[in-house]
Amino acid sequence: MMNPKPSSDGSADSHERLPMATPTADDAMLRLLGVARAAPPTVGEWIGPYELLEEIGRGSASVVFRARQRRPIARELAIKILVEPAVSASVASRFRIERALLARLRHRSIVSIIDAGETTPGDGAVGVPWFAMPFVAGEPIDRWCGRVGASTTLRLRVLEEVAAAVKAAHAIGVVHRDLKPSNILVSGSADAFEVQVIDFGIAKVLDDGALDADAHSAIDGTTNATISDTTRQHTTRVGAVVGTPEFMSPEQANLDASRVGPASDVYALGLVACVLLAGRAPGVERTSREHHMPIGPRLRMAAERVVPPLSQLAQNRAFRGEIEWIVAKACAQEIAQRYPDARAFADDLARLREGQPIMAAPKDSGYAVSFVLRKHRVALTALGLFVVLLVSALSVYSRHESNRAQAEIARNQQLSELLTRARTQLRPITGKTRGDIVDDPKAIELMETLHAINCEVLGIDGAESQQSALILARGYDRADRWIEAEPLYRAMLVNAEAKGTRQGDVAFLQTMLGGNLRRQGVTRAKEAHAYFDLALAFWATHSNPPFSRCTVPVERSFVYRLEGNTVAQRASLEEGIALTEAATSPGHQQRRHVYSFMGDFLREQKDFDGALEWYEKAMAGLPEVAAAGTPEAADPERRIQDVWRDGARAEVLWITRERARTAAGSEGAPAFDPQLDAELKAIIARYEAHDPTNVDLPRWR
Repeated sequence: MMNPKPSSDGSADSHERLPMATPTADDAMLRLLGVARAAPPTVGEWIGPYELLEEIGRGSASVVFRARQRRPIARELAIKILVEPAVSASVASRFRIERALLARLRHRSIVSIIDAGETTPGDGAVGVPWFAMPFVAGEPIDRWCGRVGASTTLRLRVLEEVAAAVKAAHAIGVVHRDLKPSNILVSGSADAFEVQVIDFGIAKVLDDGALDADAHSAIDGTTNATISDTTRQHTTRVGAVVGTPEFMSPEQANLDASRVGPASDVYALGLVACVLLAGRAPGVERTSREHHMPIGPRLRMAAERVVPPLSQLAQNRAFRGEIEWIVAKACAQEIAQRYPDARAFADDLARLREGQPIMAAPKDSGYAVSFVLRKHRVALTALGLFVVLLVSALSVYSRHESNRAQAEIARNQQLSELLTRARTQLRPITGKTRGDIVDDPKAIELMETLHAINCEVLGIDGAESQQSALILARGYDRADRWIEAEPLYRAMLVNAEAKGTRQGDVAFLQTMLGGNLRRQGVTRAKEAHAYFDLALAFWATHSNPPFSRCTVPVERSFVYRLEGNTVAQRASLEEGIALTEAATSPGHQQRRHVYSFMGDFLREQKDFDGALEWYEKAMAGLPEVAAAGTPEAADPERRIQDVWRDGARAEVLWITRERARTAAGSEGAPAFDPQLDAELKAIIARYEAHDPTNVDLPRWR
């Protein structure tokens, strides 16, 4: 636990003392039974092995002490104790729930629990719950930034770390509900800082899975209600209002508990961003005297708050553009217009830091083109002639407004020539005039430029824009840039469904999106299955489905691999092979792909004989790899073919070598053929030259 210091937001170190609700039934039961809570410990007393040294923070019903442990190790800790003598059983339950949530949360920027328990008083009194945390000297985020003279870049980096911590809470269904500078503590220097998000005392639990046995045992009366319902009751009924109005979202200020969710935390993070970047946020620049005004007016002001553009708030034009858009999206009045959770907010901050296009940009801002122009100046030089033609066409259009129809035809013809010539430039890179394969970085840069021009001039829904979006998305996928490909696939799918596009094309996009999601890992497996199911449901109604139908079971086999379901994985591969063989002729590249996939599966299952059989089928009919410096080696399509042959041949050689090593202990067992060993090393060298990050390289070596 960090040592909190006062924050410039003027709020209390924990959450504010807000009006208490009427006593609950469990409070009355304690009084009827004559049960009293024990007096809370004070400075100088001991709780178990911990000596309380000084009070470092206090909330409405709890206090945090700096404490010292002498045995078995000497160290300082922070101990949070429920101290209000007349506290209700509901507050005690909420305290235990906070303790359980912190025990469940796992993130470097969320304080962890070291020990927990209750005091053991005599005379039939009820013990006082407590928990111990690490003690690290820290201060509120805004004060730390001011003290170290943090630049805008550093402030955004610290905010990104905060969002990453809140993302971990959202991932298990926990909403903090009281994010503000005084609950975000930072320590260290500008070069090496640590962040801690504290005080989950009023957190809202959206999912029972976020609670463990400790929290469940803290909840009374769950016989006739779900855990989640009871938990939400205990975490909200103590006070009519929970949280700090100056950092509340509109829905939280309106006391609409059913709408309070992860997006409410995002709104609070947006206000924290205003404080860090502009030095203030609407409704936050209050004196301590104003913080004691009646809660009603404060809630009304929070519910009606409108956050102005960051550049206006800070009176600094430098914030215009991407930073301002990110803050505006976080602080949107309507929930649907905000980032859905801290993960999306953190991801956009990361894109900003890495120089990638952000998701918060207004759709009609021309941002896509301006971003590409900034990022790809070198690539755009090659397109200079075409851009001149386009500008010339637009100039002719503007000068001849009276003859708009003819000017429009001329502009479209010029644009068509521009795109045709640009596609021609793709051929030396990809081997295909239409750019269907754009895994080369130069080709991806070129396609980003072309797609941005398409969207700006023809509109994002135009057929040419949709085609370039598909080429670019497939390029991102091949370059392992799956996160960038996903929104392109989703936008194309939404557009196709809205326009009533042929259902076969919709099924194709569903397959492509499912494949993209499975590449992102097991956490997206369920979504991938759902899109594959949609595509298969359509193609099941066709007696002669298109070739793209063959790819669905193959793609789905990779999802089963992520899930560890080898039986389903093999069945899907066998189905994909059967469909591919029915739809293609011998030697077709897609056949070689699926044969290699089956070889990979059998190799992972240690069925080396079966794996060798499928690898040999994949290589059947392929020529030897083209020698370096020859015209064949310079041909892009031949390069792709050679890479596939190298991969399958490397697996055959690897299996042969492993068998030789296994048999090396037997008398008279042959060693691995030096000639084969040299061949494998040559393949490894070629892979290291064009794909040094390939996951199979360490195994082959």
